[in-house]
Amino acid sequence: MATLQELADFWSAEGINYVIPPVGGEFPEGFDVREMLRKIIDPSGGVLEVGCGYGRLSAAFPADKYVGVDVNPTAIEQARKRNPEHRYLVIEPGADLPEANSALIYTVALHVSDQALDEFLTPICKAANTIVIAEIMDERWRRDGVPPVFNRDPEAYVGAMRLQGFELLQYGKVVYERYNNANWNVNHDVRLTVHIYRRKEMR
Repeated sequence: MATLQELADFWSAEGINYVIPPVGGEFPEGFDVREMLRKIIDPSGGVLEVGCGYGRLSAAFPADKYVGVDVNPTAIEQARKRNPEHRYLVIEPGADLPEANSALIYTVALHVSDQALDEFLTPICKAANTIVIAEIMDERWRRDGVPPVFNRDPEAYVGAMRLQGFELLQYGKVVYERYNNANWNVNHDVRLTVHIYRRKEMR
């Protein structure tokens, strides 16, 4: 699974498997992620969530300022049932996206291969002026399997976004509690890293 289409086919075939956290309840991070997102994303210009899944984070934003997109039709169906006032769209991989001032990519890009990363980022960077990427950023997490993960070090995203015309504006880290134990936290960064990027010409 290297191309965007192959990845989309995988997630569509799996339904909501691997989308709903298997352990740790609604927030295996150990805290309500929506509260963090409300503090760092201004929804007034609209928020585009890429890879919204079943809508776990949608309530962080006003329904009339939000659109969630995903390649997985089953996840979108669940999101619409869960948050009927919010807007959700099934998209094709690499397709143009609805414009919004801010875009959120939360624990999604780590499932995109290096080969497909630029193709994944390009339509997002065309659609938004501010982009938030949040996930565990440590290449040592990489593995094959189901689903495969392509975790990157933070510098890899800085470089990829620079090629898209964006610069890192702000960043922060917070422990992801699900992984903060001896099975994971030895020789692995178990912190959720949050990057906020801004289109360069906006300054």
